[in-house]
Amino acid sequence: MNSSAAVEVGERRLHPVGMLLSAMTTVRRWAGISAFPGIAALVNGEFGMRTLILVLLAFVVLTLLSAVWGVLSWRATTYRISGGAFHLKRGVLQKSERSLPLEHVQSVNTVQGIVQRVFGVIELRLEAAGGGGEPEISLSALSRPAARELREELTRARRTLDEVGEPLEEPSPTVLRRLSTGELLVAGLTSGQIGVAISVVAGGSQIVDNLLPGDLAERLSEALLPRTVFAVLLLALFVALFAWVLAIFGTVLAHAGFTLSRSADGRYLHIKRGLLNRYETTVPIARIQAVRLVEGILRQPFGLAALRVESAGFGTEEGVSTVLFPLLRRREAEDFLRAAAPLFAAPLSSLEPLPARARGRYAFRSSVPALLVAAPLAFFLFPWGLLALTLVPPAALYGLVRHRAAGYALSEDRVVLRTRRLARTTVVAPRERLQSRGYSVSPIQKRRKLATLELEVASGRGGAAFRLVDLAGGAARGLVDALSARSR
Repeated sequence: MNSSAAVEVGERRLHPVGMLLSAMTTVRRWAGISAFPGIAALVNGEFGMRTLILVLLAFVVLTLLSAVWGVLSWRATTYRISGGAFHLKRGVLQKSERSLPLEHVQSVNTVQGIVQRVFGVIELRLEAAGGGGEPEISLSALSRPAARELREELTRARRTLDEVGEPLEEPSPTVLRRLSTGELLVAGLTSGQIGVAISVVAGGSQIVDNLLPGDLAERLSEALLPRTVFAVLLLALFVALFAWVLAIFGTVLAHAGFTLSRSADGRYLHIKRGLLNRYETTVPIARIQAVRLVEGILRQPFGLAALRVESAGFGTEEGVSTVLFPLLRRREAEDFLRAAAPLFAAPLSSLEPLPARARGRYAFRSSVPALLVAAPLAFFLFPWGLLALTLVPPAALYGLVRHRAAGYALSEDRVVLRTRRLARTTVVAPRERLQSRGYSVSPIQKRRKLATLELEVASGRGGAAFRLVDLAGGAARGLVDALSARSR
């Protein structure tokens, strides 16, 4: 049997809800431009009935044109499996056809937004090897039976290409772990995303301030902004609490119902997550290059951590890494990896510490930024500026904490590195997944017999690099020699 022609599927169209989704996308793209005259009139204080009618008329015309465009786009979009490739045709004014060889398909993921959940359809995404942050091919609206049938056809076609004679029926994946409601709340409380949330709050307030007329913004500022030190502190506390709640809410939206499963053949990990938008992601285990165990500053005292994977040619997230499980106890990580991805199940404790002679270098490097800030303040604002020098001891202490947290190990065929910035991160990478390995020695390190270990794995569009600074020079050379010898 010819493997390239083993599976042939005729042309099909998306679910009719695809018309609505295409129309909504067009409306979102052009709504801002159509509403711009009304916003300009509102800012200038000239918004009247005539302007309102014009804005409403613009929206009506835009909606009608978008509906027509949605129908035409739906009719022009077809997909099929033929000749060992997935083919997608689309385009209203300019026709285009995209082909993706089945052997390049690394994962088939699904996303279900709010509108898609209302109509009972899902979006199916095909990720290809070497793909970046965007899916290689996306089908915005498929019914669940159609999506399931297409998944099975893709799996059957890929197996036909790789392993003729394999059974066509794929057993259901085994659920490894689900994130409970209590764990989800703890993950939100300890996510450490409050800084990001505060930035969102500050950015939102700036946008509102820019949209309001100048005199109105000034009057609101005079009425709402605090005038005493106590009021300022109270406002800061309120903003921090609001940002914390916002961070918890974001974690709940992203990770609600988080479920990790493993396929019966042990080749894929399946992730389901999301409250409003539901995501189903497939992670090929063969594409995982490294695993990170991340212990945030709010989680480490409680022995909690998150697991992330660095994967080559996979990932719908910008940032080249994907959450494997958002919250688990640190002592459970090794057993968890043994069940999910045994190749990465290395011992995560009893690492070799950095030499004591590197302690001073860590303290000095952490003190330099504080000194650069404190020295000008102490000089120009003498004598009160001398208080800025009190920043230096905590910075040096932070460097000592970083030195104490760092370590390394070589366990069978896996290298383990641990470093700290704010969070403590432990990386596990098998020898055969390393793209490069080496070490560097600066003149100062040479005098102290120290070196910097540098490893890199393939991940996302580029690569993920791991560095361990100031380990013993002999240890760095030994690690590089051992990793290079085993890789050859």
